[in-house]
Amino acid sequence: MARQQYYPNYNRYGRRRRINPKGYMTFIIIAFLGLVGGFIFNIFYQVHQLSVLTENQTELEFQEIPTVDRWHNKEAKFVYLTFDDGPSKNATKILDVLDSYDIKGTFFVLGSSIEGYSEAKDILKRMADTGHYIGMHSMSHDYAYLYDTEKGGENFVGELLEEQNLIKDITGGFISQLCRAPYGSGGTFTPAHIESLKEAGIKCWDWDVDSLDWERGATVDSIMKNIEYCMNLWNYPRNTIVLFHEKDVTIEVLPRVIEYYTELGYEFLPYNPEHHLVKNLYGSDEI
Repeated sequence: MARQQYYPNYNRYGRRRRINPKGYMTFIIIAFLGLVGGFIFNIFYQVHQLSVLTENQTELEFQEIPTVDRWHNKEAKFVYLTFDDGPSKNATKILDVLDSYDIKGTFFVLGSSIEGYSEAKDILKRMADTGHYIGMHSMSHDYAYLYDTEKGGENFVGELLEEQNLIKDITGGFISQLCRAPYGSGGTFTPAHIESLKEAGIKCWDWDVDSLDWERGATVDSIMKNIEYCMNLWNYPRNTIVLFHEKDVTIEVLPRVIEYYTELGYEFLPYNPEHHLVKNLYGSDEI
């Protein structure tokens, strides 16, 4: 009785009960079929759901990325410091000032300056290697050839492409996609200039603020006064481009300019071709 009580697999004669193998096999087969059936059902269900989700989707829809208006609870404002007519003997000093503030600039260089200044190649390499943007300012700066002729647009872009290749060769691969027209695009460009630029894939920047550092007799105070006047005139825009040249007085005034815009809450940026900002006096949205 004790064995029968504690060992249910034994019969009343003390012999071990035989286990029916057919029952186990039946159970295993049913379980296996259940797993396979569930797997197949899941596949059909997912395929059906996928067909429902993709039905009538003839084009992709992307959510528009919002414009950044505030940064760290402050209005996002950006200033672009640009320098024309280099590289010159003052280019290194201007770069030194910018680097001391960890600021990147945009330099619109002349082909004639590159070819006529012995240290130009080293300066362009430094600009490219340290994150400054190298823009094009034509090869010749020749008003008559670039504008005052029926082939002005063709001549202008022809010089840009020549300079583009020159910069690429010197820097080891930097391809400039931005130009600044000598004397600005307002009153100089024609529709032919716009079409030629579009075909070449080159954008064009003018400025909001002309520092007037190029004027005879320009001083640190006169430049700052003019910059402050222009900023007030344009009501302190969120994006502003300041025009400088590589003058002696530019080196002197640059720290004060940087401190002025810093106090106004502006961030300093170089040109970024992936986020082009339209800024030309001609009034075209295409360049």
